[in-house]
Amino acid sequence: MSKDTKSLVNPISVAGCSVRIGDVQGQILDLSFVRLVVTSDESWASVPEDKVLPIVLQLGTVTLEATAKIRAKNDAWIRLSFESIRPIARAHLRSFLSPKKIGESIIEDWSTDDIRHFHGLNEAELWFEPNGAVLFTYLDPLDTQAQFMIRMAHSKSALVAGKILRKDYIELSTIDGELPLIPLDDSEIYSKLGECRDIVTNFRPNAQLEYNLKQRLHRVISEYLYSTSRKVEMTRMGSARTLSLNTQP
Repeated sequence: MSKDTKSLVNPISVAGCSVRIGDVQGQILDLSFVRLVVTSDESWASVPEDKVLPIVLQLGTVTLEATAKIRAKNDAWIRLSFESIRPIARAHLRSFLSPKKIGESIIEDWSTDDIRHFHGLNEAELWFEPNGAVLFTYLDPLDTQAQFMIRMAHSKSALVAGKILRKDYIELSTIDGELPLIPLDDSEIYSKLGECRDIVTNFRPNAQLEYNLKQRLHRVISEYLYSTSRKVEMTRMGSARTLSLNTQP
């Protein structure tokens, strides 16, 4: 991989992972149940952009077949969307995109004075604001039109959990904005919170500040998983504001 190529996720998590279309091959930079991002070079110029193509994914020792279509590209990367994946291949993909793998893939994407943003496999995104607001989300593997999300609007607010449609998530303007969440029953909430806990547990921060943020998020999730005196709050359907937080290629 070129040293100038941006790491969309921790490179260790996708080491040995590639995609092949005919004789053209690229290293995987990012992967989810709906898309993949691969390194680009001059050989990709021969790949048509307006056709659904058969592809071969190499995820470590596992080889998967699917069909995909090019959706965006620049000099460093190409983004493809999955068009079809056979059930057995999807099961292998789900095994690869485990909570452990997602947690180990998360890296800081960018930060400003107002927000810190982390990104990982399976559309995982982690946001922190100076007022203590936290938002964490990742793609629901069983419903790829939606993402599971947890949020604390500020340092003393209660944890809110549920699913949000991807189109609504992309339109969010701030962490503390109104969330058009789809309510889940208690068993779904606790199952997903357990996944969140495992993802955060396997998050490998590189600096003390990131480690402190990880510990805080892990504590909040665990507190709501195991406390008998608190309940996860649910939100009603609302309308999202219109400025995209989702800036990934």
